[in-house]
Amino acid sequence: MPWPTKISRAFATEGGPNGAIDNRYYGAYNKLLYTLFPPDSDFTVSPNYLPSDIDNITDFVALFEVMFRDHPVLVLQMKPPQCLSMMSAREAADKQMRDRLADLLERALLPVLHGISAIGTKLCFYKLEKASCRITPRRITNNPEYTIDVAPRDRWDCDILEAEGEQRLRSLVAQITEACKCLQA
Repeated sequence: MPWPTKISRAFATEGGPNGAIDNRYYGAYNKLLYTLFPPDSDFTVSPNYLPSDIDNITDFVALFEVMFRDHPVLVLQMKPPQCLSMMSAREAADKQMRDRLADLLERALLPVLHGISAIGTKLCFYKLEKASCRITPRRITNNPEYTIDVAPRDRWDCDILEAEGEQRLRSLVAQITEACKCLQA
């Protein structure tokens, strides 16, 4: 089922040309998450801006955290489209997502805490298993002697505006919603 016109229009009209504005998709992802996790449900969508690292408080990571009764179930991190072509930016996005999922794991109620790294409209899906603390996709370790792409571009393997990306996101939301229903029983 295609996204409603209001969602597609939000992604098409956000920001300036060629991703010139870093926050061009914030509003579109906000609208999308509120569509998937309605305000009249037990889910809360919270925008969050965290320092990218402890020492550099001038650079922030923009993300949305979806909570079920104040417990995290999904983290969506946003980066501008131009980051997809930069190895260092993808590496930073990957590290930031892993760090945030790890930070939230203790508060998670579900057996799996999900994350999505969105670079523009391209998506990379993460999951952190609570029991084993195993995160996928697998971390690629760096080597100080070589240049290694620790967050390959092909990890952002679907587009939210295309049928496959929409289907993967809708499927994930259905999994999360179903798991949360079991908690209510």
